[in-house]
Amino acid sequence: MVAVVALCCAIQGAAAQQVPAAPTDAAPVTVRGLAVRIDSLLDLPSVIERARAASPVIAQAEEGLRVARSEVRVATGAYLPSLSANSAALRSNILSSTGGVAGDPVPSSADAYSAGLSSSLDLFTGGRRGAERQRASADLVAATATDRSQTFAIALVASRAYYEALRGADLLTAAASRVTRAERGLKYAQDRVRAGTATKSDELRARLELTGARQQQLAARDTLQSAAFALGRVVGADVPIGAKPPASLEPAPLALSDSQVVQLAVTSAPAVEAAQAAREAGAASVRASRTLYVPNVRLTGGYNWARESVVIGAVRPGWQLALGTSLPLFNGFQREDAITRAEATAHVARSTALDVQRQVRSDAARLVTALHFAEENVALAEEAVRAAQEDLRVQTERYRAGISTLLDELTSQVALTQAELGRVAARYNYQVTRASLEALVGRTL
Repeated sequence: MVAVVALCCAIQGAAAQQVPAAPTDAAPVTVRGLAVRIDSLLDLPSVIERARAASPVIAQAEEGLRVARSEVRVATGAYLPSLSANSAALRSNILSSTGGVAGDPVPSSADAYSAGLSSSLDLFTGGRRGAERQRASADLVAATATDRSQTFAIALVASRAYYEALRGADLLTAAASRVTRAERGLKYAQDRVRAGTATKSDELRARLELTGARQQQLAARDTLQSAAFALGRVVGADVPIGAKPPASLEPAPLALSDSQVVQLAVTSAPAVEAAQAAREAGAASVRASRTLYVPNVRLTGGYNWARESVVIGAVRPGWQLALGTSLPLFNGFQREDAITRAEATAHVARSTALDVQRQVRSDAARLVTALHFAEENVALAEEAVRAAQEDLRVQTERYRAGISTLLDELTSQVALTQAELGRVAARYNYQVTRASLEALVGRTL
């Protein structure tokens, strides 16, 4: 961890000394003698926040939530009367031959003007409005759960990219340490060759180890650079972004017990909530489609203001009120088709909800177990690094004293390198596993 902090501080310090580059390019930063292009360092909360702002998936989920709210508003508005205004102007030479009421003068105007208000209200729909409102409410719940699910999914993607960038920095640090050890080993071998206590083969083996260490360093540089570009894309930047290390990468206990985590996932995971809401929406759609067999009763009324005119077809002033009903007796099996489609969708939604619940339970139990294994692996990796460091120290002293061979020292160097790489992998495997569990549950743990 100290090495990671030192590396990132070196990157940040070097970046501050660079001349500002073009907006779409990052300033080159020299790390351990190698050029790495990094624009800035971001901590994990900043990475997640910027990833959510830049993600089209989040934008789609938020717009879906807005549409679902509008759907609920429309379903509620079905209980309210509609209101509309109308106006008309008519001029014609087709006139009526009779006037209005007996004894009244016959209007002689060939012009007609009118304005009016009309309203209508469904008095009875056979439960269609209630079913549509329930479906809209279920769709809103599903959209809310989907929005929360996508929020944590993007947080997982951002966390993966962040930890991958940190892992790249750790790999570069481990590779630099290997180069340093290889250079020191080559110097020891050259000293012993000059002293006549070692053969030229020892120097060649040490030089081969140094070459391999430098190759690993180049590969680590490429890994860090690729991770920086990937992190930049996730946060919506056109330049490579580095990861600012957290205060600690050590495993921390969960806020809940294992059984509580699994139960929380089964009952309130975003995926489960969305599937259950889709199931309820499907059932409501079935009820709404069956109301097509029930007559619809509607009340309509209005009032017209109009100029008296002898023009045929001109609107007459006054009010009107009508109560009517409608029921299609046969519409080409469209009602049956609507019911069949709704029932099929509801059946699929029920099966999907049960399957999602089983999958979430399985994934939660698997991730909890994997998290404990990862935590144990971190402890074992730390122990392996300490043992490898002590072994290399002993072998180095023995080789310098002429007690052991260069092969023994090279073996210890390789063992330490592998132990350091294993520690890097163990640390970030734990962090990614924990982020995956939080994304599944839909809350921080």
